[in-house]
Amino acid sequence: MRVPVYPIISGLVLAGIIHISIILLIPSLASQDAWSKLVATGPKWNFSRLNHAGGNNSSLLSATDPLFELASCRFSLSEGPVLIKSAGRLPFWSVAIFDRLGKNVYSFNDRTTIDQQLSLLILNPVQMSILREDPPASVDQSIVVEAQIDEGFVLIRALQPDESWIPAIDNFLNNASCERFIF
Repeated sequence: MRVPVYPIISGLVLAGIIHISIILLIPSLASQDAWSKLVATGPKWNFSRLNHAGGNNSSLLSATDPLFELASCRFSLSEGPVLIKSAGRLPFWSVAIFDRLGKNVYSFNDRTTIDQQLSLLILNPVQMSILREDPPASVDQSIVVEAQIDEGFVLIRALQPDESWIPAIDNFLNNASCERFIF
């Protein structure tokens, strides 16, 4: 019985070429994660619009729903707790908290808040224990989330069902604050 040598050698050479190509592409692909892309949109502790009409960040999230406007804020819990706030009436909005690797830590929407207003406090476990000792009155109206992360980002998605909602959505996202919370 004859062994087909030519197809086996061709297969091994092709597998080697593919393997080497993938290894050479890893550095360029590794720098294109969500965190790296968000670093380019602006500084920490500041919201940046991601797919705003006329903005320069449209290529950041190319596969998003066109009916949603997005804003994101990077934060570091090692520098202190973060307080996210915004006000206004929209048809629908949602907030998601992600760690640096893009893993969803917590999410909620306007239907689970008080008067559909955004007020979110994110703390690590040590900061949470300090907060529990003497909670300030300003925290009563906030959703308080304990997150076991050092750095992360918050993503706000606001539904724009038609063009009449553009001013309200712009007001909601442009006035959203992302700041350190002082006990």
